[in-house]
Amino acid sequence: MKKSIALATLILLLFVGIVFQYYITALPDLEQPITLREASITTEAGSVSATFVDNAGDPFMFGFRASEDFEPEVYPAFYMRNPELVPYMYWPNIGGPDERALLRVVEGWLQRNAPPELMERLEQGHAKDLSVDEQKIAAVYEVYALLRERHQG
Repeated sequence: MKKSIALATLILLLFVGIVFQYYITALPDLEQPITLREASITTEAGSVSATFVDNAGDPFMFGFRASEDFEPEVYPAFYMRNPELVPYMYWPNIGGPDERALLRVVEGWLQRNAPPELMERLEQGHAKDLSVDEQKIAAVYEVYALLRERHQG
């Protein structure tokens, strides 16, 4: 009887661990409208991070970590499903399906929220003299541009 209880407890713990791991590594279903809470580009190496907040108030943080030691093509992307609840940074495989899903989320947000004139300026590399809000959108665009370059074709 004791072995059965121990085995059942172990199986339950493994199941809970698998569910938790899926929760922290899966992209959330963000409810529209999605707002941009904060975004930044570090000046040292050029790392970018941004935080979306959906209609339910749930935050979603994402970006990439730049390094002077590597080319931009291999900068690792990251996201945190809910940084306030579980501050676990997930690093999807470069070029993998989770990274493509992140690209779709960021691309959809830019299509719905970035003014066409600003998108045109950013696509042409004219990121000078931007307002604070435009700088935040430019940070999101940096993530989008890096991911788009990896997943063309």
